[in-house]
Amino acid sequence: MQHGMAIEAYFKYDPSANVTGETEVFSSQQGGGLGLGVQNGKVTFFAHDGHGYKQPSAELPVGKWVHAVGVIDKNKTASLYINGKLAQSLQMPGDLKLAQGTKDFVLGGDAAPGTHVQSQMKGSIKSARLYDHVLTGDQIAQLSNAAQAGFHQAPAKDQTVSTMLVGPKTITNDATYGLNVHARQLKVGDQGTLTMDVVFDPGKLYYVDYDRTLKGNQTKVEQVANGRLRITTTAALSPAEFRKYAQTRLAHINLHTKKNVAGNTSIKFEQVTKDTHVQLGEALNLTIQPQFAFDLNGDGIVGAGDVALAAGSQKAAIAKNAEIKPYKHVIVLTTDGGGNSWDPNGMYYAKGAGTPMWTTNPDILKKRRNTYTMDLFNNKFAMSTSAQSVNPAISAQNYISMLHGRPWGTLPIEYQGTNGSMGQEYFADFGKQRQLYPSVFKLLQKHNPTQKAAAFSEWGQIVNAIVEPDAAVKTKQSASLKSFDDVADYIGRDDFKRTSMVYMQSDFMDGQGHSYGFYNDNYWNQYYRYDGLFKKVMDKLEATGHIHDTLVIANADHGGAGHNHGPNDAPDRDIFIAMGGETIDSGRRLKGGSNADITALVLNALQVPRAPHMFNSNVFDPSAFLKQTDLTKKNRDVETIQLTRSKSAAQLALTNLKKRQVNTADMRIDLGGRQVKSIKTAAGVSVVRQTVENGALKLTVSFDKQPTGEFATLQFTDGKGDVAVKEAMAATTDGTEVLVDLTNQNGKVTDQDGQKPEPGVKPGDGQKPGDGQKPGDGQKPGEGQKPDDGQQPGEGQQPGDGQKPNDGQKPGEGQQPDDGQKPGDGQKPGKGGSQETGVKPGDDQKSTQTNGGNGGQGASTTTSTTTPAGSNATGNNDSTTSTARDGRGHQTKQTGWLPQTGEQVQQWLAAVGGLLLAVTSGIIFWRRKKRV
Repeated sequence: MQHGMAIEAYFKYDPSANVTGETEVFSSQQGGGLGLGVQNGKVTFFAHDGHGYKQPSAELPVGKWVHAVGVIDKNKTASLYINGKLAQSLQMPGDLKLAQGTKDFVLGGDAAPGTHVQSQMKGSIKSARLYDHVLTGDQIAQLSNAAQAGFHQAPAKDQTVSTMLVGPKTITNDATYGLNVHARQLKVGDQGTLTMDVVFDPGKLYYVDYDRTLKGNQTKVEQVANGRLRITTTAALSPAEFRKYAQTRLAHINLHTKKNVAGNTSIKFEQVTKDTHVQLGEALNLTIQPQFAFDLNGDGIVGAGDVALAAGSQKAAIAKNAEIKPYKHVIVLTTDGGGNSWDPNGMYYAKGAGTPMWTTNPDILKKRRNTYTMDLFNNKFAMSTSAQSVNPAISAQNYISMLHGRPWGTLPIEYQGTNGSMGQEYFADFGKQRQLYPSVFKLLQKHNPTQKAAAFSEWGQIVNAIVEPDAAVKTKQSASLKSFDDVADYIGRDDFKRTSMVYMQSDFMDGQGHSYGFYNDNYWNQYYRYDGLFKKVMDKLEATGHIHDTLVIANADHGGAGHNHGPNDAPDRDIFIAMGGETIDSGRRLKGGSNADITALVLNALQVPRAPHMFNSNVFDPSAFLKQTDLTKKNRDVETIQLTRSKSAAQLALTNLKKRQVNTADMRIDLGGRQVKSIKTAAGVSVVRQTVENGALKLTVSFDKQPTGEFATLQFTDGKGDVAVKEAMAATTDGTEVLVDLTNQNGKVTDQDGQKPEPGVKPGDGQKPGDGQKPGDGQKPGEGQKPDDGQQPGEGQQPGDGQKPNDGQKPGEGQQPDDGQKPGDGQKPGKGGSQETGVKPGDDQKSTQTNGGNGGQGASTTTSTTTPAGSNATGNNDSTTSTARDGRGHQTKQTGWLPQTGEQVQQWLAAVGGLLLAVTSGIIFWRRKKRV
């Protein structure tokens, strides 16, 4: 065929035929070859040039006779003519490669090895020919006229069409509303052009844009008036059920709910076309949820930031509803075909399309040039490199597991979507009164209907089908390598502030694997591009400040081998799961994990209960998350709430102060089985909430101005457990919430200067002699603590304090290690946990307050066992704190063990002397006893 060739067919597809896949009219294709067929609703000329198929195409008029001619000319151009006119031409650099394993040409289908037939069409063929030479445009026009001369199109007849609107029934205000408009053919007829209007209330919604239309540019959406959209399509409609979105969805339309609106509204159809019987679908009733009245900072959650912004009269009511949530957002970044790529000790590598093998060869490891991503996931995040995909290691199966919280294989057959089925139909809960396996997006919306969500995916099946069409989610099918950009752009918008979850899928690496092979030189060269992509998202989080309230989860759906993936072997199934956030133990190597765990991780971070349908979806390695009392190990440059406790009292102080002004602190204090007798505050400090639930005190305080030290003293009944602050959120004057560090320490508690003791508290409790209390008052001689009970004699006391080294405690009492301290730092090791005896759930204790002069901060007394106001102490009595800067220019805290001041030297010498005295006395007693 050195001089070119041509292929001709005159055919008609049945109106009821499914034309969304690939079927053939006249073809011989098997690893090469050529043919005329229909693919995704388009007449296509397939011609293989040794590198792949060239596919010039044109829209198929279903139910009508079509004359099609494919031509390969001597200029190596593949062209398609429809009804005598050129439709499209494509360059064809290589020579025509014939079909492999078969010499058959098939009418109404395609050839397959062994004289078999595949990809049959549903319709009729009048004629078909092959030519061993090129046909000119004039010759093709003559053939088309001749073919159609003996056949006349059937007279037009009306068709009957049914329509449906699909979208969320509940959404918050100021949010993107995704509306799916569907139409299906009930009675076969000549459709022509179908036009209908979609009408909505312009006072509550406005039009943004549209995408994902039926047959591309054959369907258009135009706003003809405020609140009125006109949809026009010339695409052939299908009789398929509405669940088959690829055949019935005319368009996906983005509307937006207006700010400051709420209530019920509806979206409905109005008929425009007169020569088609249109059965208009029911109106879609929509409820628009207002923002929480107490959500003053607009993050979708009522917390300390809202108390900070509230007027004085509102603070108590808002504080009553305040929650402590370290994470307000979760972003999931999935690299399709990304495999297990970031283990610093090794990686998979293949030559060409060979089988990937795990290697630790330093020369091969150099082929992985992702310095940013390696540092991010191995040092800033916690990561599992022993995680696995869900079986089989195929995309749809893993995305369903990720987003619906259950391994794909445990779902009923009806719900086991595949790459093919999810490209054609919605997830199987569609249209059901009771949805059995809702996605994580629906669970989040049910928990908090005032928040938003978004999903960006380069692979259409995710945003079209796996995420339900009636979920309140902004969805976008991103362009190749643009999903990271879409996420970064979204983070920078106001929408993100009230968004609970963003999901993202990048498809590029999977395409590289399928085209050129997984884990080979090309694969690793292309993966280098992801350094810039991950950095773009992380930089935007940093720039907006959301780095501090967002959990980022990064993972892969599967790996691969050769040009494919799916088997349950190591290169296919091994993946990574990495997590980064304020409470993540940075640098920790996690164990295990599965893509089915992603939903559980999201819900856990956002403090949303698990759903009944979730199975084998878990927080697979809880060690990734630090308790707030352990966050000091991360050396974050944040404020610290410090609790100093004695036997019957505790003092709260704000230390490590920053330039920003903190005016609110919301705390959860474990009472250790005690009851609160009173709370006394410094001048300018007000208690706006004080309740006890499940043995923990919920204490919210407001500051007229940022305190520079102790701000509250708590008096308790006696008890054996330690009092400790376990959770806390501070807030600044602009409503920004700060997840502070926490320290709990034993020490001497002093009263707040300038304040009277509250009823039920003995005068002078926790004060020096001379402040209204005699030395040793309320204590039997010798009662207290032994020198070796985790505390050295004299430790934490200044000479002249009028208190004995063991003053105020029975042996071992109140000396359990608490979060944030090493065993032995003034405590007995080995006792943990809290006791709740003597505290009834829901105990409500009124706050007691004393106002200082002019709203200023009252002076606080600082002893050697409490941190001086404005210092950077970590809470250990024998430590001092200085600041340094890390490699990113952030301040970090450094703690030394040596005494740094004269006062601390004096304490240290007293402690050592007391210990030597105790040891010497013990030896003398032992020797005397031995002589006896």
